[in-house]
Amino acid sequence: MVGMAVLFLVPLIYLIIALNTGDLLWASPVFSYQPQTIVIHCFGEDVYLESGTTDFDSLTELVNQNISGRKRWDSLTMSDSTYLDYQSDPQMMVVELSYSEPIRVHSRYKFYSNVKQIIIPLVGRHAQRNAVFGRHGDLPVPGSFHVGTMAPIRGYLAETGLCLEP
Repeated sequence: MVGMAVLFLVPLIYLIIALNTGDLLWASPVFSYQPQTIVIHCFGEDVYLESGTTDFDSLTELVNQNISGRKRWDSLTMSDSTYLDYQSDPQMMVVELSYSEPIRVHSRYKFYSNVKQIIIPLVGRHAQRNAVFGRHGDLPVPGSFHVGTMAPIRGYLAETGLCLEP
C-alpha cells in the first residue's frame, strides 16, 4: 500500500510543480547558458569581455557554477534606478551577462523563465545578499535568486586584474 502511494504521489507532485512553474526541468540544479556579452561595471568604469577569450569563458563558467545548485528565491526586485546605479556608481562592482535568447533558471518557482540579462552585484547595494537579478529588455524580472557566495567571481576579477577595488 505504501509503495503504491509513493509510486502515485511522487510523479503527481512532480507534475503539479512542473505545471505551476511551466518547466519540466524545474528540479534540475544546472545552469549552463552561454552569454552573448559580459560587461563588468567596475566602480564607475565598464570592462567589456569579448566572446571566446579566456576571461569571457572563465567568468561564464564561474557564473554558471554559482547559479547552479541550491538557490533561494526572494521578492527583492532590482528597480530601474538601482540598475542605472549599477552601471555608473563609483562605489559598486557588478557583472552583467546578456543572452541572445531568453533563458530559464530552473527552480521550483515560476520566476526567471524568460530572462535576457543576469545582473550580479559583487560590491555595493544588495551584494551582501548574494543576489542574482534578471531583466528582459527594459523590464526587471520580479524577485531575485540568492546563492551561497559570490566570492569565486569577486576573487577571479581581482586575481586577473579585470576589476580591482579602489
